[in-house]
Amino acid sequence: MGRAGNIRREPVAARGTRRHRKQGAMLSIYGNSSGRFCDGVSRRNFIRIGGLGMGGLALPELLRASAPSGGGRREKSIIMIYLPGGPPHQDMYDLKTDAPREIRGEFKPIRTTVPGIQISEMLPLIAKQMHRATPIRSIVGARDEHSNHICFTGHTLNSQKPSGGWPTFGAV
Repeated sequence: MGRAGNIRREPVAARGTRRHRKQGAMLSIYGNSSGRFCDGVSRRNFIRIGGLGMGGLALPELLRASAPSGGGRREKSIIMIYLPGGPPHQDMYDLKTDAPREIRGEFKPIRTTVPGIQISEMLPLIAKQMHRATPIRSIVGARDEHSNHICFTGHTLNSQKPSGGWPTFGAV
């Protein structure tokens, strides 16, 4: 490397160029003589053909899913009630009437306009309109965290964000 006579020099134009092999078609159903199977179809092309077949079978379902549905139905509204520092759920919607006295809330349950749903006696006007609402009682989390961030976004502060970020509750 130290001697100039041992260093191989190439012209500048030849340094960045590569010689390309002549390649055949991207997909050949008929095969070729260099294939590994008896009929000349390579394993890679065999998988490609199978994938195209599966894609062809799924195509009508994909097109149906992307088609507009509902004949011009209006989207329904949603109202999220977020009460930081508000009353606990066992005093409003989840009264736990079968729980021991020390666990359940101090308020009595009242019937609503929906059979089987009872809410607190402190919410009589909501009880009359319960047929227009849906209490969601299945929300659980991996951690016991009630910070504003997770309540507004549904994500923890240190979770991996998508490239565009997540919209906040007020952005909707």
